[in-house]
Amino acid sequence: MLRHPNRLSLAALSAFFIIPTLGAQAPPQSHAMIEWSADLSGAKDSSLGLQEKAVQTPATGKVTASFDFDHQTITFQGQVKNIVGVSRIELRAARSTGDLSGPVLVTLFDARDGPFTGTFIKTVPSQSFTQIAAAINNGQAAVVVTTSAHPDGEIAGFILMHKYYQR
Repeated sequence: MLRHPNRLSLAALSAFFIIPTLGAQAPPQSHAMIEWSADLSGAKDSSLGLQEKAVQTPATGKVTASFDFDHQTITFQGQVKNIVGVSRIELRAARSTGDLSGPVLVTLFDARDGPFTGTFIKTVPSQSFTQIAAAINNGQAAVVVTTSAHPDGEIAGFILMHKYYQR
């Protein structure tokens, strides 16, 4: 019996990472790699209705999430280009597909801590591990970059699993 039934089992989450690689055919002399990442582009929040259009911006970015199961931490590393006035970078829980208005799970960058330089690294402590890992695992975690011009989000993207082969 589980001591904490509402916690995501580390074994279950670990199996999620390992099992998909077992049945796949890898190219010769390579091994499967799994990366969790979000490609960021003009934000479009589906919770605002069908009339909502994506923000037109040259800004782009990428955020990766690395899981440390032994220490139950998640490290987010990101790079954002062609953007000015970054206020916050948030990991939000999606209420439904395409919904960017969900609650903030963790703030990855805040302008009150200093000017944004285009990159960031943030490690989330163990007390938040289960909640954040579950949201990412279920495809319900979005990275949203807010700016002074777009306080609801200028660019955004959902964190998804990407499998590739490395030699």
